[in-house]
Amino acid sequence: MKKATLIVSFSLLFILQLVIYSCQEENTVPDPTDPRANFLGLWSVNEQWTKLTYEVNISNDPNSDDGVYLENFAGSGSGVYTHAKVSGNNITITPLPQTLSNDWIISSGSGALSGTTKMNWNYVFEDEANTYTAIATFTKK
Repeated sequence: MKKATLIVSFSLLFILQLVIYSCQEENTVPDPTDPRANFLGLWSVNEQWTKLTYEVNISNDPNSDDGVYLENFAGSGSGVYTHAKVSGNNITITPLPQTLSNDWIISSGSGALSGTTKMNWNYVFEDEANTYTAIATFTKK
């Protein structure tokens, strides 16, 4: 009898642990060992040549260990994504060229982290008639 009570007690304890574990929230904090971690999030952008300010959201490419998506890169619009790859403190638009929703074509582009809250970018894009070189500062929000 004592043995049966002990088995039931352990079984109930095990079931209780399973229930508690399954109710815990999933950890959504970026993995600090992921080379993309410092790049992820919302950035305020100041372009020097256009004097425009806009926001870019950087998120992981789930199909790549080093890829990210930049939403609204070069002020292309909400829901428009540009692909880039991260290597150390550098980020490079790839593959090239990439066409944005406003028919601008990005022919080159790269940025470098300065600390964890600033990035300096240089990129070249073109329309049907002109080529533009842009310098921009990204500041993490």
